[in-house]
Amino acid sequence: MPVVAASRGVFTVSGEGKVQAWPALPGQVMAMAARGDRVAVAVHNQGVFLGTAGANCWTGLDDGLVHRDVRALAFDPHAPHALYAGTEPAHLLRWEDGTWAECGNLLGVPEARRWSFPIRPGIAHVRTIAVHPLEADVVYAGIEVGSLLVTGDRGQTWEEVTGLGHDIHRVVLHPGAPDRIIVTTGQDTKPYRGGKGLYRSTDRGSSWMQSNDGLGERNYTEDAIVVHPAKPEVVFLAAADGIPPKWAAVRRLVMGVLNGNVYFLSPSKLRRRRGADVAFFRSDDAGASWGTAEYQRRAWPVRHGLGAGRRAH
Repeated sequence: MPVVAASRGVFTVSGEGKVQAWPALPGQVMAMAARGDRVAVAVHNQGVFLGTAGANCWTGLDDGLVHRDVRALAFDPHAPHALYAGTEPAHLLRWEDGTWAECGNLLGVPEARRWSFPIRPGIAHVRTIAVHPLEADVVYAGIEVGSLLVTGDRGQTWEEVTGLGHDIHRVVLHPGAPDRIIVTTGQDTKPYRGGKGLYRSTDRGSSWMQSNDGLGERNYTEDAIVVHPAKPEVVFLAAADGIPPKWAAVRRLVMGVLNGNVYFLSPSKLRRRRGADVAFFRSDDAGASWGTAEYQRRAWPVRHGLGAGRRAH
């Protein structure tokens, strides 16, 4: 059953379109993660809240959260109650056993001195987090705008992954293809040059290929990518021909999933202005090439997702 988070609250939407409100949140949702019947949301400058389907309250995960501007969330698939949070400025924290603990020092990597963000106050942040599906100690953190970082010891040490663009938006992994990494990027901004679109690696990031074949001018890729859960070679993507406001006609909408069907987010009002110029694409070769995806219904831009049956949402 899908869950929708608007600017001041979360709602469950049934298959018949009936809406049921969850308890209100104290601000704008900036990030969201779901696992089973649990949903975690980051509220702008208010930290992280955890809710469960059918519950009548949110639980604030405050203990140890020294950086409250959370921009990315990810449940650890190897630990049922563990959650990662990425913040602005760029820090990665892990929630487990009732408290947050920082996962090493992202800002300690040499490249961190060049990180920035083109919108004031110009501070780079963790935009995406991905835990390796088979190796619990391997975690990727994408910095907007800066670097893709990887740890092999659950965050005690970090190193930069090179060979791809720097405007990192999303890292995608799949248990059926554990050595493959797909990364969506926007367009490099100063001090970086040349990077744009989608990148893929088949050797755990040792080498990279730019994979925009078939996207045409719509090679500005955001979070809107999903790999079919049973067919790792099938990938769906929504992409535009430039930076916002050419993205996302929907404002204030965040969507998610319960019970493992479909989980996705569209951008928040704090990230997007009005207007959309988005096309949907499908790849049958694990992102090496793309063709236009046909769809008959109105569809929302996907930020995080899983496929349901033969459909992607």
